[in-house]
Amino acid sequence: MGKPAPPPAPEKTDGGVVVALCLLVASLCAVMFSAIVLYASADIALTKAQKEKTVRARRIARLLSGWANVGNAVTHAYLILMLMTDTGRYKVFFDDADNPVGPIGLLVVNALIGLKSLKGGGIQLSFCWNTFVAFAGSLIPIVWPKFIDVGMATWPYLAIFIWLLIYAFESTAFFFSAVAFALDIRLRDLDGSSR
Repeated sequence: MGKPAPPPAPEKTDGGVVVALCLLVASLCAVMFSAIVLYASADIALTKAQKEKTVRARRIARLLSGWANVGNAVTHAYLILMLMTDTGRYKVFFDDADNPVGPIGLLVVNALIGLKSLKGGGIQLSFCWNTFVAFAGSLIPIVWPKFIDVGMATWPYLAIFIWLLIYAFESTAFFFSAVAFALDIRLRDLDGSSR
């Protein structure tokens, strides 16, 4: 009777990937808590000074969300440039290296929504778009699961950097558009109740 085969050795985890994942979680937590602090710092009351503070907090959240969308658009422009100028290298990693319609669409939508937010409007549109991006991006297997399972271990550092930059802008845009939207609703409620 032979000895039973030993269980297979667990797959080794790359330390760099673990550090990158820790940084992803840390950045997500930092942005989320910053958004919560901004929301909590806005006084929701009827005095004029407190209402002005709430309007200021909404403006800061709207601007942060708008700049994050613009930053996301610029990052997608850089991604498109990278894919178009070195297609041979990046075709292995990105399915749309030959025809970057997806990144171009994301560039245009993020730029338009970001610019509208920076000009003072589009809080609801920004919140809807950034919520869609946050949830769809997390749930579609070709996006984040592929990056975490394959990308962090095999992609070139520049591609990983671009991906993490997109993540940072998307999470910032989502959390601060949510704060701007929530404060907008509260201010409308205050205006309605003060009449």
